[in-house]
Amino acid sequence: MHDYPPPKPYYFFLNQKLKPNYFGSIIKIPPAPQAEVLYKDLAFTEQDKANIYELITTMAQSNKFQLLFKQSHLKTIGAQINHVHPLKFLSAVFCDPELKPLMVHIRNDGFKWSGLMDGLGPSLTREAIKGKLEFYLNDFTSELNLPTEEVRSHFLSRDWENFVQFLINHE
Repeated sequence: MHDYPPPKPYYFFLNQKLKPNYFGSIIKIPPAPQAEVLYKDLAFTEQDKANIYELITTMAQSNKFQLLFKQSHLKTIGAQINHVHPLKFLSAVFCDPELKPLMVHIRNDGFKWSGLMDGLGPSLTREAIKGKLEFYLNDFTSELNLPTEEVRSHFLSRDWENFVQFLINHE
């Protein structure tokens, strides 16, 4: 009457030899939560500091034509410091007495400013979504001697250009 074989009992499937990762591909187990890393323990080496110094000085001291020729080199440097938390990046720039004035030159040139913010803005947004900006707020503001509530308002608005402008203007 039926052309199909009778269904196998459920225990047949349980007794089959399965590959070790068979259930792992079906059931997604979330990774174990990691302990929060303190601001002072964020990854930041002397090489990172040197790369940031080279990036900012090259951007500030070069004209647009020179920057076009140095573009691949600057992208390589950017890739090397991609792991640096954006607040560590900003503290490296604004704690250095040579780099902070150079930020004014970058800010006054729309081409340079947009290039900087194209890398920094998404990084700040990504960390804000993860809650890592608010988590490091007090340490960051005390390191740069900034008013915490003003910085918090920039974090909440996610207007990163005005945030970096605030850092440039703050004494």
